[in-house]
Amino acid sequence: MKKTMIALAMLLAGGLSLSMTDLQAATAPAQELTIKGKKPAQFSHAKHTALGLNCGTCHHDAKHQPLDEKAIAGLANGDGLQCATCHNEKFGNAKLQKAMDVFHGRCKTCHTAGVNGKKGPTACTACHTKAAAALGQKAAPAATAAPAPTKKKAIEGC
Repeated sequence: MKKTMIALAMLLAGGLSLSMTDLQAATAPAQELTIKGKKPAQFSHAKHTALGLNCGTCHHDAKHQPLDEKAIAGLANGDGLQCATCHNEKFGNAKLQKAMDVFHGRCKTCHTAGVNGKKGPTACTACHTKAAAALGQKAAPAATAAPAPTKKKAIEGC
């Protein structure tokens, strides 16, 4: 009886360990990100997930299938989540080769349509801020933490 209880406890512990591993998922960055480029933009995962959006709303695989938290957690690194990994001069659809076209297409379409009755900003200055521009000029082209939000002002040429 004692051996049976020990074996049952080991199986239960092993199963619980496996199920906890399966439940581990990627968590969106808490800080605002600066999407670098000619005109850097700020992005908040927290604002978007608070609306009920999931990872697959924006992040997808090469076959354009949405990536869920588990798939994102399974990536070796976050490089594959950056649009420019695929959307570059080698991408088949010329209209989706530039990051600007990808972001404007995805973001502005969703912001105009809205989610749960709430529409997002579509004005240039809502995302392209001076704070984002200042940070974008200092670092390499990748998403990084943005400074605290400040008064939003237009960037020349936007």
